[in-house]
Amino acid sequence: MKRVTNILKRWSTDQMITGIEIQDWVKLLAENGWQVSPAYLHRAAWITGWSVPATVLGRLEDARFGRKLAVTEIDPEPLFLIGHWRSGTTHLHNLFGRAPGHTYSTVYQVVFPSSFLTTQSFIPKLTAGLLPSTRTYDNMKHGWDEAAEDEIALAKLTGLSPYIAFMFPDQAARYERYIDFLECTSDEKRRWKEAFRYFIKKIMVQTGGDRVVVKSCAHTARIRMILEMFPNAKFVHIHRHPYRVYASTLHMRSHTDWENFFQLPEENWEGQRAEQTLALGQRIFERVVEDRHLIPEGNYYEIAYDELVGNEIEVVADMYDKLDLPGWGLAEPVIRRYVEGLEGYQTNVLPDLDQRTRDKVYDFWRAAFDAFGYARDPNEDGVERRAVDPTDGE
Repeated sequence: MKRVTNILKRWSTDQMITGIEIQDWVKLLAENGWQVSPAYLHRAAWITGWSVPATVLGRLEDARFGRKLAVTEIDPEPLFLIGHWRSGTTHLHNLFGRAPGHTYSTVYQVVFPSSFLTTQSFIPKLTAGLLPSTRTYDNMKHGWDEAAEDEIALAKLTGLSPYIAFMFPDQAARYERYIDFLECTSDEKRRWKEAFRYFIKKIMVQTGGDRVVVKSCAHTARIRMILEMFPNAKFVHIHRHPYRVYASTLHMRSHTDWENFFQLPEENWEGQRAEQTLALGQRIFERVVEDRHLIPEGNYYEIAYDELVGNEIEVVADMYDKLDLPGWGLAEPVIRRYVEGLEGYQTNVLPDLDQRTRDKVYDFWRAAFDAFGYARDPNEDGVERRAVDPTDGE
């Protein structure tokens, strides 16, 4: 098979798997036949170099905090922010996670999930210059203390994540089942649940027991499994016009895939990426539409992206009320300051989809169009034509 010859972002150090422990890294490489393209051997060396101290520090952290983590209870249960990538979940993460009594997983915590309790006080200071000030695919602020999705940590702790597919495109199909775990073994589900509880407990230990606000787009397809773990968890689901979501997701992946490849993709990888995006999105939308009714009444809030942007204070106040979340009086001024700080944020300008692409999106993501009331014809209800929006999606 022919491979791409024009390699982008070859020397990027922004690999998602940085911080994995050595035994898990070796296992991941072995599962993928040790097939690292020569063009990316330096990435493998980079990950290996970081994996050694991550492992040593992880064992020290287990010895230091193992007993405390064993007796820690996850109370209150997490607040889950769900929705397809580029639907506004990061914006919600920043709104809720900054409020008093709440916390979220940070970039540093998801990069070093096994050792952040021990190293939080010094490694971020020593490595501050390694991170860009904004994310590569949009203008959202980036840094060790900014909000990050726990799926990155879970990919390292378990190897059971659809994100691994972006690293090893030759084996992409084997990892897609981890989007909803419906085709997984009971042992895989058990391992994933244990790792998730472990990670949530560590965040709560670090913050003194604050409610963890969890944002992972993949969790949108995992409502059943999450409810098995946290039957009283709260959920906020945000959705956005599927055409906009699809275009923005492809734009994001045009950056993040290149940053994470360990194998040179095939020459037609852009077409494969489009098909994979449609297939993953189909599973996400079908699962959330099918399973949202399982969430107890009073624990689920659903909103459209257009209804949130520009009305954040009023909408979040209503969410606090409907979900019976305590502390709105303390949260309101904090959230207001954050929203005011977004003034002037410029979004990505994305091209309109052609008719053939719109038809494919509609065919694959019909569940979203029907469930959330979006028109197939973009001229009928518009596809978000705001000049300024404070998240451009995820």
